[in-house]
Amino acid sequence: MDDEKNEDWRNQVPESERLGDSSRISDSHWEDLVNQIAEPSAMMGDMPVDEIRDRLEEEEGWEPGPAEPIGWRTASPTLMLSVIATFGAVLLLLIGVIFFRPLPDWYLLVGIAVGLGGAVGLFFHLPTSPSSDGDNGASV
Repeated sequence: MDDEKNEDWRNQVPESERLGDSSRISDSHWEDLVNQIAEPSAMMGDMPVDEIRDRLEEEEGWEPGPAEPIGWRTASPTLMLSVIATFGAVLLLLIGVIFFRPLPDWYLLVGIAVGLGGAVGLFFHLPTSPSSDGDNGASV
């Protein structure tokens, strides 16, 4: 790119936003910077970039195995019951406070009992030993 070709838009920039000649870099210097950013270089890498690209191209045919099912369907029924009881008790008490004034004693006792029962169930579902993969938990 020539600087002369780009001068037409540079004249339309307000004076308060213009760069001085000392702050401006040439287009060739800018293109060199962009090319350096576009070509990643591995710092202290064991393999050159071209060799990494070649290996990645060779391994493109790799297909992962079937994923294991995740989510609430694989969880134990007592865990799900504890989660539902804990959140259900909070919702039950919140609805009671909003719609039933004064709150009946039995309603309050049932809500607290269900919430505490769910919390105790969740407490007993906490892991009792470190994970079997051997990590120290420092990474997510």
